[in-house]
Amino acid sequence: MMRLLGLLCFVCTSASAQNELKQQQLIKKSTLHASITLGYGGIQNPVASSKNITSVILPKFSYYGERWYVDNFALGYSLIETDRYYIDIAGRFNDDGFFFKLDGIDKLFATSIVTDNHKTPIHGSAPTKTLTPIERNLSYLAGLSSGLKLPGDSWLELALLQDITGVHNGHEVQINGYKSVEVLGGLFGFEAGANYKSSDLIEYYYTIAPTEALTRLTKYELQSAINYHFKLAYEYPINEQLSVDLQLKHTWLDRELAKNPIINENGYFSGFAGVTYHF
Repeated sequence: MMRLLGLLCFVCTSASAQNELKQQQLIKKSTLHASITLGYGGIQNPVASSKNITSVILPKFSYYGERWYVDNFALGYSLIETDRYYIDIAGRFNDDGFFFKLDGIDKLFATSIVTDNHKTPIHGSAPTKTLTPIERNLSYLAGLSSGLKLPGDSWLELALLQDITGVHNGHEVQINGYKSVEVLGGLFGFEAGANYKSSDLIEYYYTIAPTEALTRLTKYELQSAINYHFKLAYEYPINEQLSVDLQLKHTWLDRELAKNPIINENGYFSGFAGVTYHF
């Protein structure tokens, strides 16, 4: 369940502006919409010595009422909504937490992350200290999200989201731009954005405690981070119930965050490709 939840949150998450576009074009209000995609996709995990997650199935669901809406695991309440702009109360899972929950990563020991090239202990014959597994909890963020429609079926979104679960008490500030165009009988969209993560959030997920490392760590300091992403999506309708869906997203990690001993990548990919059946 945790693997599927993470895949849904990573692959299906995009700007609320994209959801707004789909709502205007495809989604009838006060109706539950569900679909299932059969194909292949997954998430590249940037945490060192961890496994990527892959899947051949991707379910989706959404419900838009007059005010409340649910889009996979994102929740929202519309405060102001017009054809040109909107202001919502919105909530979603923080994605950093999934790196430590997917595929049993919460049982990962730091000995597999921070290796020691020396065969002898640092303190001579001192006994090896007891290690604790690296465990980080998922957090849920909520706050305000606003969008402004630009010319040419483009949207610009700004969101300020705060941890409401008391896991790290950090916050994120997100800015995304989304545009869609008709290409070869289908709908092609691309999105670019930046995500500011506060120092409280970064320190909670990426600080290695002394009891989690067998060797002496190189001194490093964690601070707030800004990650960037670019996403491509294409949906080609075969008939009223079937469509071909392609999604690919790349996230660039903050330069200083990528230097962390627990990280072994400068960025990561997520995506899915397959045939979707719409219920």
